[in-house]
Amino acid sequence: MLKYIVKHYKGYLLGFFCLTITNLLGAYIPQLIKQAIDMLSSLDSDALFKLLLWATLMAVLMALIRTASRQIIFARGREIEFDLKKDIFNHLVTLPPSYFANKQEGLVSTQAGSLISVITNDVQSLRMLGGFAMLNVFNTLVAFAITLPLMFQLHEKLTWAFLTLIPIVVFFVIALSSKIKTYQTWVQEELAKVSEFIEQNLSGIHIIKAYAQEAAELKRFEGFNNGLRDAYMKLIQVRSFIGPVMRVIASLGFVLLLYIGGQAIIEQEFSAGDFAAYTLYIQRLIWPIATLGWLITLVYRGQVSQARINSILDVDPSIKDRENAIEKNSFDSKIELKTLARTINKGEKVAIVGRIGSGKTILANKLMHLKELEDGEIFIDGVDLKDIKLDSLRSLINIVPQNNFLFSNSIAENIAYARELEPEQIEELAKLVCIHDEITALPEGYQSIVGERGVTLSGGQRQRIAIARALAVDPEVLILDDSLSSLDEISARNVLCNILKQRQGKTTIFVGHNQVLLEHMDQVIELEAVDG
Repeated sequence: MLKYIVKHYKGYLLGFFCLTITNLLGAYIPQLIKQAIDMLSSLDSDALFKLLLWATLMAVLMALIRTASRQIIFARGREIEFDLKKDIFNHLVTLPPSYFANKQEGLVSTQAGSLISVITNDVQSLRMLGGFAMLNVFNTLVAFAITLPLMFQLHEKLTWAFLTLIPIVVFFVIALSSKIKTYQTWVQEELAKVSEFIEQNLSGIHIIKAYAQEAAELKRFEGFNNGLRDAYMKLIQVRSFIGPVMRVIASLGFVLLLYIGGQAIIEQEFSAGDFAAYTLYIQRLIWPIATLGWLITLVYRGQVSQARINSILDVDPSIKDRENAIEKNSFDSKIELKTLARTINKGEKVAIVGRIGSGKTILANKLMHLKELEDGEIFIDGVDLKDIKLDSLRSLINIVPQNNFLFSNSIAENIAYARELEPEQIEELAKLVCIHDEITALPEGYQSIVGERGVTLSGGQRQRIAIARALAVDPEVLILDDSLSSLDEISARNVLCNILKQRQGKTTIFVGHNQVLLEHMDQVIELEAVDG
């Protein structure tokens, strides 16, 4: 959090400068009121009018500068929110697929819903910490630093009596701090669970309906929602207790003023103007004390959220560029699979087959360096795959994965995802994978929205659109991981022939069991299943 505050230090300095001016004006106005009240006995109406007019102008100026300070500092909180979301997302995309396959990593589940909760709820907590909390902390410090000397000047004994309230506040804060932190952690965890549950249910809504599990899922959601409610109720119980107690403690300042200040007036140690000015000074310090409970909650909420965010940002990507990794912009001769003692030459059509569990998909992901590799396991043109920069490697090799993920955009946008294409080029690719007629039959054609993860399309349609997306990039090496499995034999044969015709002279690797593949391959690599 500190590095984000330092990054925006200029904005904070400007905001704090405005707050300082605001507090100076706020301390000056009671002095004018004091003079005006003490002047009543002299019946100098002109001087009284000028003092009151000057006090009014100062109050207006103070209100304008206070508004500016709030806008400036709250804007810094928004900037921190923007930076945090960007940094978290930028970090997430560097992490390997294996990270997201884990159930738990540190304090945060690696499921999509939980990570979304961090980017929204936890980042919002730090935005409040960088905005509202920073403003109130600085305003409190400046208000006390400016106001207390003036209060001592007016009446030293009364001011010391007022300061005895501070240890009471500190003791109360310390007594409740551990509970606040515990319940705030509970709330953040329950929020993540609810977000994760909602994300999974919306993504799998067709499965829920297919198995008529709506009632069961509603019951499960009720359980998660009740857990969140219970956590919030515990936090609210503590937080709602803080506010009134703080106000009571702060109000004791007025009791002291009436008792000690009243005696001072009787003994003529205090003028009416002094009493009025002191009353205004206590009012200026009452608000920071009264809001201390809310501020404590924000601080602990921010601490919990910072820990959860750090548990993501502190994860070191297991797959990343080596220090001396090189750029490789072309594929010239061969891919060597050292552990299999096999070589794939440039321009070859290769099938990787084997029983379920034999590691076909693992090998495909290793070729893209989406999975961790051992040194010397795979070479491209004599260069160890681990010595090639990831960006340049993945510009040479592309993969159509088993899950055929589509974005919730139009069909045209999915095909042209990694490269800008003209409508005619998109149609040519669709024809290549034998889906053009099916697309044009849709009410909105290529502008049809495919829905969440392509839910509005059949499995075969999703596969062919995913293949078209990969063909649009036209990589040197294309891997199709079981990408024809949802097609009938005739469709699979037509798509396969079109792909091979379009990719003459380039390397294409097919992973799967389809017998249609074997008829057209230059070589077949068969993997043996791993026992156990």
